[in-house]
Amino acid sequence: MDKKKIFICGISTECCSYSTLIQDENDFEILSDKKLLKYIDFNYSKYKNITFMPSKFYRSLPGGPVDKKFFLKIIQNIINDLKKHTSIDGILFLMHGAMYVKSINDPEGFFIKKIRSKVSKNCKISLSYDLHGHMTDTIIKNIDYFAAYKTAPHIDVKQTYSRSIKMLINGILKNKKNHIIWEKIPVLVSGEMSSTIVEPCKKIYKNLNIFNKLKGINDCNLLIGYVWADTNRATASAIVNCTDVKIGKRICKKIALSYWNNRFKLVYDMKSYNLNKVFHLINKKKFTILADSGDNPTAGGVGSRIDVLEHVFKNKIENTLFAGIYNKEIFRELKNKKNKIVIKDSISKKKIFISIDKFYLKNDNAIVISNNNTVIFTKYRKPFHYLSDFRELNINLKKYKILIVKSGYLSPELKKLKADNFMILTDGFVTQDFKRIKNLFREKPIFPFQKNFRYNIAI
Repeated sequence: MDKKKIFICGISTECCSYSTLIQDENDFEILSDKKLLKYIDFNYSKYKNITFMPSKFYRSLPGGPVDKKFFLKIIQNIINDLKKHTSIDGILFLMHGAMYVKSINDPEGFFIKKIRSKVSKNCKISLSYDLHGHMTDTIIKNIDYFAAYKTAPHIDVKQTYSRSIKMLINGILKNKKNHIIWEKIPVLVSGEMSSTIVEPCKKIYKNLNIFNKLKGINDCNLLIGYVWADTNRATASAIVNCTDVKIGKRICKKIALSYWNNRFKLVYDMKSYNLNKVFHLINKKKFTILADSGDNPTAGGVGSRIDVLEHVFKNKIENTLFAGIYNKEIFRELKNKKNKIVIKDSISKKKIFISIDKFYLKNDNAIVISNNNTVIFTKYRKPFHYLSDFRELNINLKKYKILIVKSGYLSPELKKLKADNFMILTDGFVTQDFKRIKNLFREKPIFPFQKNFRYNIAI
């Protein structure tokens, strides 16, 4: 018996349509060959009758729109890899689901449809997604299996890849038809309002695994969507893989209603206040972590705003660590060894001056000590989610009373620290203040932009 062949490829990024940061080839990392297989971390050796053929997986830190020419180049590069193989039995797509490319309404659908057109009708396709992605009819029509993360913060990435691959392998070997049922849900909130570590989403996502045990159901999913993309496909959705269409439709509607009925209960997973208030609430005897949410680079923010930095220095708050602020200009200023530097924010147009007590450079970071505060400036956009991020820069968190990170909900490692934590409701491209978000192209009505309407769905 000839070995079955599975081709692996994908594009993964989350794009804020409001951002001035256009993503191109300099923003993307490319995983291919053995590196891609290692990244997916699947037990390939268990399947002796399958040959896994890794192509290219393009991924980036969330940002602004993807450059159209570069996006089309990515697709052509993958098609060129596909042409090297005479026959393909399956394709695994690794995607995020919230990509934005100007003049291409559904980038993921466009990409998947292009690749689908290059293989036989018998080739089965499985799609892996972030739960903050968006679904469309084009995508559904061109895939055979679907799996999305079930945790936010995301701690089940590799498990999701495994679910997607296993469904694909079973489909190829057993040739049993899988139906994908989906329902739009007119709700679109931030990830910070729909974390799976707090209710109501904690229970809603737990129920997905209960539904999976029903006869006729293969795999259930709920997409929250991505609120900072002003596009008509931006919405939450329920997606069910099933062998029994009747049961699949019933469960899909049940998942959709469970999210809809809890829409008013969607809240932040941490205490959240505006900038002027949050510092008055800090217990000076405790270590505190503050999340500068409006400029969060892992949600698509630039990471360069200095609103919080300005507040701290203006109010002479000390013993604070900022991690970090994206600013290439600082590195040029520090070369001149000045006693004082100007920090300019290209987005808000603010600028402040701070004195330099001392500084050092490490791993494309400038660590500046000023007035008993430490500021990490980064040459490239970078989140600080892991304790190793600080250790690598010789920074001991125990020396500080306040840690400020560019983040929304905290990463699991920071969340585990013995600390009070607050989210600061700051300005920026990914602000939590939805009233300030332009809403020109989204479907209407959609909660919370509109609130007094009915969702016409019945089980």
